[in-house]
Amino acid sequence: MAEHVSAKEIHTVLEQYLHDRSDLGISKAITARILESRSPFEPQSIRRPQRWFVLVLFVSLALTGTFTYFNFWH
Repeated sequence: MAEHVSAKEIHTVLEQYLHDRSDLGISKAITARILESRSPFEPQSIRRPQRWFVLVLFVSLALTGTFTYFNFWH
């Protein structure tokens, strides 16, 4: 006969399993999308942001600066 397992025990085991998987998570997914992929030959190299992200960041900062200047200081 199969052993009975409570929901709390299953939750604990599942939580530990997900905690041990360092490749899962929304922060890892966002980081992987924004930064360039790692080089398998240089694992210690710095991961730079992708070009599209830098462009979007500069355009948003320019728009925010323009909006602030013309609405509050002009």
